[in-house]
Amino acid sequence: MAEDLKTGHPESAPPPGEASEALSPKAVPPATASPATVPPKSGRSGAAWWGTARQVGLRLLLGAVTIAVVVTATFALLYVVPGDPARGIAGPRATPELLERIREQLHLTAPLWEQYWEYVKGVFTGDLGESYQRGTSVATLIGDRLPSTLLLCAAALFVEILLGAALGTWEALRGRRLMPVLMTNIALLAVPAFALGYLFLLAFGYGLGIAPVSNGADAAHLVLPAIVLGLTGVPYYASVVRDGMAATLASPHVRTAVAKGLSRPAVLRRHVLRCTLSPVLTMAGMDVAIFVSNVVFVETIFGWPGIGRLQVTAFADQDRPVLMGTVVVAAILVVLGNLLADTLRSVVDPRSRQELTT
Repeated sequence: MAEDLKTGHPESAPPPGEASEALSPKAVPPATASPATVPPKSGRSGAAWWGTARQVGLRLLLGAVTIAVVVTATFALLYVVPGDPARGIAGPRATPELLERIREQLHLTAPLWEQYWEYVKGVFTGDLGESYQRGTSVATLIGDRLPSTLLLCAAALFVEILLGAALGTWEALRGRRLMPVLMTNIALLAVPAFALGYLFLLAFGYGLGIAPVSNGADAAHLVLPAIVLGLTGVPYYASVVRDGMAATLASPHVRTAVAKGLSRPAVLRRHVLRCTLSPVLTMAGMDVAIFVSNVVFVETIFGWPGIGRLQVTAFADQDRPVLMGTVVVAAILVVLGNLLADTLRSVVDPRSRQELTT
């Protein structure tokens, strides 16, 4: 099937054997195509819209529960870890009276359940507290750095989808596993994000001198961290695109389209790419969680002013409000990323709409 699309002459006689029978009009007439392969009608009834809205609302509710669990777990872990924020603020030579006064100002002398309840109420009202070290609102600190992190994640997502889709499409159209693609995927999977970041920084920053190595948030400083963060996901997208395209190329409705004389670009555009895009969007939603973990290393290595770097600084300073605020924002980004991916799937793939309404 892949070789037929490569030749660009689907109107020629099909190859002998099983593929020939599958591509012949007699074998798969349009009228007898399987109902499961026929795309549903584009029109949507009121019941379908209501079913979609109900599922979106349910996912938002589950997302809120997920955020509450993350807040609870983070709060418990931070208060189990040894360390005194008052000592970090006042210094090692502070008197006991000064330390006690600082603890009272930070409400650290209140019972633990009361501190937890006040923090949970603040999270769901948008108040993440104030930084112990900076004396600034945590929401303000995160809001100033969040656009930089979102820009880095968007650029990295573009890199990994572009390269992964190219490798996967190449393999799918060739109809067999290619050694260069296999070796590339293994190499990218074997190297962690922080090690790959240091290699790129040493090679292109200090060695060749073609990339800036100082802190910054402009386009020149974006290239290396976006490539490093994006390369970590290329093998997964390559595998998903290859498997999705191979399954779609072997499906009856694509064989019927080829037998009817549609050109290669038309078959790829109307049938293959649209079906392959759905799992790619699903993986893109899951990638938000991967980015949240890897962005901490990448931003620290390249000096990118995002929330990942802010999180590392807060951990070193024992700044609990800032550290908890970055974790909460990361959980919100994961929930919203998956919800956005599911919404886009329902737009580009009619089959996913049936999944939402059932």
